Amino acid sequence: MTRPIHHTQAIILSGGGAYGAYEIGVMKALLTGESPSTGHDYLNPGIFTGTSVGAYNASFMVSRPDEDICTTIRSLESVWLNQIAESSESCGNGVFRIRANLFKYANPACFAANPAQPFNELADDGAFFARNIFSRTVNFLMSAGSLSDRALELVDVSAFLSATPLRSLIRQLVTMEGIRRADRMLRLVATNWETGELRTFENRDMTDEQGHDIIIGSAAIPGIFRPHEIAGQPYVDGGLVMNTPLACAIEAGATTVHVIYMDPDVKNIPLRTLQSSIDALDRVLLITSASKVGEDIETAAWINEGLEVIERTAAGDSLSKADMRAFVRVANQIYQKIKASAPYKKVTIHRYHPQDDLGGGTLGLLNFDKDRMVALIKRGFGDALNHDCDASHCILPDK
Repeated sequence: MTRPIHHTQAIILSGGGAYGAYEIGVMKALLTGESPSTGHDYLNPGIFTGTSVGAYNASFMVSRPDEDICTTIRSLESVWLNQIAESSESCGNGVFRIRANLFKYANPACFAANPAQPFNELADDGAFFARNIFSRTVNFLMSAGSLSDRALELVDVSAFLSATPLRSLIRQLVTMEGIRRADRMLRLVATNWETGELRTFENRDMTDEQGHDIIIGSAAIPGIFRPHEIAGQPYVDGGLVMNTPLACAIEAGATTVHVIYMDPDVKNIPLRTLQSSIDALDRVLLITSASKVGEDIETAAWINEGLEVIERTAAGDSLSKADMRAFVRVANQIYQKIKASAPYKKVTIHRYHPQDDLGGGTLGLLNFDKDRMVALIKRGFGDALNHDCDASHCILPDK
């Protein structure tokens, strides 16, 4: 059955590597009418935005315009469980592989589809490491920095990880023609690694020549995966600047937004007595990401308050000092939108995220174990099923 698309409804999908399975569970509850946030009605959003793993999930959802959206989310769930997840029956996961991994030769699953593939990969990896070591050695010998600085430049974790499985998966499952033809809007964000600027890509940008590169670039986590070129420019994870692309959805006309992100409440994650440097870095990234999400949502709430002040003024109501502060805070933003003939509308924001740690440790974003993927999908579904706006601090503007 074909359902009408809700063009002012949006789903926002953030980054988080393997934690992206949580997004599948939340979407499944929303799209099948299981969540109280939609009044237990089927949600058929007209706008999807995403960054990093959210860019892949969003692209998949928009790329199948001829399918009922409930069918599409079930297909995406199947991809996560059967093609992305890693199990004893699979040869690694569908996102990355470790270069020159000799343990693969003890796994019969790695030889099942193509017996020569492990040996071809080993040859490619050998050539890759030869080039990499040569270029870094030359840089070490020729650069003018201190000995310690030059030695640190020899360390490159991303050299040991190949994103070839993810590239193959995206090219196999996400059709650019479907995205360009879709009635739904797609907005993906990626960070230019050279300039530090955020760029938003739309449906029309998803050409056959560069569309897949856009998704791969948005998912390139710095330090783990190498920057990916889009039209000759290096791009990395859009989450560096905007981990939850909320503004993109509002710019596209959304008035009801469902924001899904994997950052738990920092206060609910126990602070370890003995912290390693990696633990400290992990907490820094968590706090930074959480603050960005909070800032984006708080800005939307301020704009709602400013618009409400305008409405009350037009109705002849008297204003308090608090009302005036609320208006002054966002007056210029509101004015600029009116000047551009695209005035703001009040926005309802539903938030879905885990209240505590999703598990997996410091490198949990790279743990694609199948049992864990099943658990994350179940966790997301349960959180959307029991969605409570008071507990989740939804933004519900005055009517």
